[in-house]
Amino acid sequence: MTYMRFKGIGVSPGIAIGEASLAEKVLFTAKKDIIGTDEVENEIKKLQSAILQTKKQLTHIKNQVKKKIGKDHSFIFEAHLMLLEDKSLCRDIEKIIKRERAKVEWAISRVHDKYVGIFDAIEDEYFKQRKSDVTDVLSKIYRNLKSIKQEKKDEDSESILVAHDLLPSEAAMKLGKGNVLAVALDAGGQTSHTAILARSLNIPAVVGLHEITQKVSNGDLLIVDGTDGEVIINPPLAIRKEFLSKKRKYDDYCRELKKTATLDSITLDKVRFYPMANIELPEEVKLATSMGAEGVGLFRSEFIYFQKSSLPEEEEHFRIYSQVAKDAFPSPVYIRTIDIGGEKNLPQLNIEKEANPALGLRAIRFSLQNKELLKVQVRAILRASTLKNVKILIPMITEIEEIEEVKMIISKAKNELRKEGRQFDENIPLGAMIEVPAAAALTDIIIKEVDYISIGTNDLIQYYLAVDRSNELVSYLFKPLHPSVLRLIRFVIKTVQKENKEVTVCGEMAADPLSALALLGLGLRKFSMNPIFIPRIKQTLRSVEHKKIEEIVQNALTFKTAQHIEEYLLEQILVKYPKAFLMGKNN
Repeated sequence: MTYMRFKGIGVSPGIAIGEASLAEKVLFTAKKDIIGTDEVENEIKKLQSAILQTKKQLTHIKNQVKKKIGKDHSFIFEAHLMLLEDKSLCRDIEKIIKRERAKVEWAISRVHDKYVGIFDAIEDEYFKQRKSDVTDVLSKIYRNLKSIKQEKKDEDSESILVAHDLLPSEAAMKLGKGNVLAVALDAGGQTSHTAILARSLNIPAVVGLHEITQKVSNGDLLIVDGTDGEVIINPPLAIRKEFLSKKRKYDDYCRELKKTATLDSITLDKVRFYPMANIELPEEVKLATSMGAEGVGLFRSEFIYFQKSSLPEEEEHFRIYSQVAKDAFPSPVYIRTIDIGGEKNLPQLNIEKEANPALGLRAIRFSLQNKELLKVQVRAILRASTLKNVKILIPMITEIEEIEEVKMIISKAKNELRKEGRQFDENIPLGAMIEVPAAAALTDIIIKEVDYISIGTNDLIQYYLAVDRSNELVSYLFKPLHPSVLRLIRFVIKTVQKENKEVTVCGEMAADPLSALALLGLGLRKFSMNPIFIPRIKQTLRSVEHKKIEEIVQNALTFKTAQHIEEYLLEQILVKYPKAFLMGKNN
C-alpha cells in the first residue's frame, strides 16, 4: 500500500481517519445509435416514462431527506423537480431524437454536453458548480431508461467517501445516512452542494484534489484534514498518531467553541458586536443560527438563476426570499441583488465574453442594462419584506447615478404592488456595497442616499491594490492589513458612523481573527462571514477589551508596511489577550 499526500481545498473543517469507499460515477454514452423513422415515437415514449419515474424518485428522496436531515436540505430536490418541469430541457432532448433519428441515450448525452459546456465557460467558481444540478437530473433520467435494477451495496459501515464529484441528490442521501466519516473529491469548491451540506452536518471535507479517485482503492486507510485541506493515503504509524492527537485537540476545541453560540456577543468591556452570516442557499439559515449568527449579512441571490435552464420567475424569487426571511426572523436579512455579468455568465442570456470581465459589465451595471430582470427581483424582495426584517443591498456601486436609478426601479415596483393590493415593507432599507475604490472615496455622499453601507473587502482590496488574488504570480500582494487598506476602511466606517447609520463588513476579513480585531479597533460592530467561522470570531472578539484594541490598532496604523502592522498586532494582542487566538489565524 503506497503512502501519498494530496493538497486540496478544505471546505468543511475537522479531521477523520478511516477506510476509503469509492463512489461510482455515471457515464453518459459516447455512441450514437441511429434508429428508423418508425422508432422515433417509441424513443420519445421511453424518455417520457423515464422522466415520470425520475419525478417519483426525486419526490421520494425529498421526503426521505426531510425525515433524516431536515426539510431545509430538501430544497435541492425542489429545484431538481422544477428542472424536470422545465419544458425547454426535455424539448431539447426530444428535438435531437427527431432531428438526428438517434436513441434517447445519445440525445441525453448531447444535451448534457451542451449544458456542461455552458457552465464550464463560466469563470466564476460558484456558478460553474451549478452544472451539477443539471447533471444530477439528467443522470437520473438516463439511469431510468434501463429496466435492470442496480444492485444495492452494503453501505452501513462507516467509511470515508471518495468520488470524482457528488451530485446534489447523492450528497444529500449519502451524507445524510450518518455513516460517512469524511469526504474527498477530485472536483468541487467552497460553494458546491457537497461543501455546504458537509459543513452543516459537521463532516470533514476536502475537494479540488484532481486525481484522488485514481490513487485510492476501496479499503485504503485515509486521513482527511478538512481544516488544512489535506488527504493522506495509507499513512505510516507515526503520522497516524500525529493526526489522532491533532483530531482530539480539534474536537475538544470545537466542543468548547460551540458553547459561544449561546453567549452574548460582547467584548470584555461590554461593547456589543453582531456576528452575521454570508449564505447562498436558504437551508443555510438554520445552520448559521446554530453557529451564533444574528442575521444574514449577505444573501447571494445569484444561485437562484442556476436552478433551471430558463430565467426564474418572480414567484420563485419570492418563495426563496420569504423562506430566508421567515427562518431568520426577527434577525435581519440583507439580500444582495444579482451580482452577475462579466466572468459570471448567465447561460440563459448568452452574455458576451469580455476581455477584462472583472472591470466589465457586472453586478449593478449588468442589472441596470437589464432593468426588467432587476425589477422582477426587486418586486420579489419587496413582497418578501412583510416581516420587516429584509433589506436590499446593491453590489458594486461606482457612482451616485446608479443608486438613483435603482431607487426609481424600487419606487415603480412599490407603486405596482400597491395597485395589486400586495403587502410589503414601505420603509424597506436600501444599502450600497463599497467594493470599488471610487465608491469608497464617495462614502460621504453615498451614505446620504442610502440607509446603510456594506463593505465587500474581497473586491475592494483587489481593486484598491490592483492585485488579482487568484493569480499566484502576484497574490502575495493581496494584503488585508496593508496600511492603505486599513486607512481606507477606517475612512468608510467613520464616515458612515458620523451619519448615525450602520456599516457591515461581509468580506473574508470578517472571518479572520486578526483582521476582525483590526476591524473592531477601527470601529466596526457588524461582521458577516461564512457560518462555520462565526464561533471562532465570536470567541476572539469576546476575549478582548474594545478600548484597548482600539488603542493598539490606532498605533498600528503608524507603521509603513503590512508585515509590521501584522507583527505589531499579534505581539500586542497575544500578550494581553492570549485567548483571542486559541484557534490560530484563518490562513
